[in-house]
Amino acid sequence: MSHPPAFTVRADDLLRHLQDLRSGTYEGAMSRGAKEVVYRQGIELLRPIAVAILEEANTLFLNGTGDVQVIGPEEEGTGDLQVIGPEEEGTGDLVTRFELSWPEQRAARIMRGPHGPLQPVRIIVNYSQGFLHPHLSGSIAGFWPFQVTSAADAERQKSILAAIVELELHQRIFETNWRILPVSQQWE
Repeated sequence: MSHPPAFTVRADDLLRHLQDLRSGTYEGAMSRGAKEVVYRQGIELLRPIAVAILEEANTLFLNGTGDVQVIGPEEEGTGDLQVIGPEEEGTGDLVTRFELSWPEQRAARIMRGPHGPLQPVRIIVNYSQGFLHPHLSGSIAGFWPFQVTSAADAERQKSILAAIVELELHQRIFETNWRILPVSQQWE
């Protein structure tokens, strides 16, 4: 039986994820060190896609007032965006965050839920020590397989990254109010 190509489901990612689980590898890498190399290469491939999605959100919803920051694998001497890490959580976990912050967010406090500063919009690639391989998420939802070894793989993540950013923006509205996004000021 022939199936039409799936345009809304990232079948390649989930099938490769299942193959990794069956073999105990991550894209063919066996040791933690080799898997970290695959992780770092995937981050570099994903970086322009994630930054472009955050920049688009900045233009559409923040009127260009936002700042994009990448906190993740450090390659000495690259001179790229401000990069720190990969951050280790003290347990051997590796975390890369692509963040979008803006003046209203930085000044805001959470009104619904645990009180504290309102966090930036985040795309996170987490490789926890106890995991077989890394996962892609937002700050409140996710754990999609991070199967990125080529530019085509990175490009295929656009729909997930866009969904993460939309969810994160909506969460910031929920935690404060609809005025947190500068675009809303046009309706006042």
